[in-house]
Amino acid sequence: MDIKTEQKQGVLVFYLNGNLLGEHANEPVMETLRNNLEAGHNKVLFNLAELKFINSTGLGMLLTALTKTRNAGGELTLTNVPEQMNKLLVMTKLKDIFNVHESEASGLDFLKSA
Repeated sequence: MDIKTEQKQGVLVFYLNGNLLGEHANEPVMETLRNNLEAGHNKVLFNLAELKFINSTGLGMLLTALTKTRNAGGELTLTNVPEQMNKLLVMTKLKDIFNVHESEASGLDFLKSA
């Protein structure tokens, strides 16, 4: 798993590339998120365009990130969700919980008004 982050328009953007399968991949994401939330940066976007596969542990990490962000008074959105993951979000009814946008631009627009 390759993880990159960037600040765009006051939003912490995560770019996840590869497979989101376990705790080792989750730790750097959660540490970066925690540090940013503590600094008051509570608008978060996960761009999943390059995500190849996700398992239940990866889904749990995204759900934990959403909960921590909302508990900090912020909002989190997912963008460019691969079709396989989108089906998983629908099947588990998590699509009703997450804000999902087709593009990074629409996700950033949403977070600007959140």
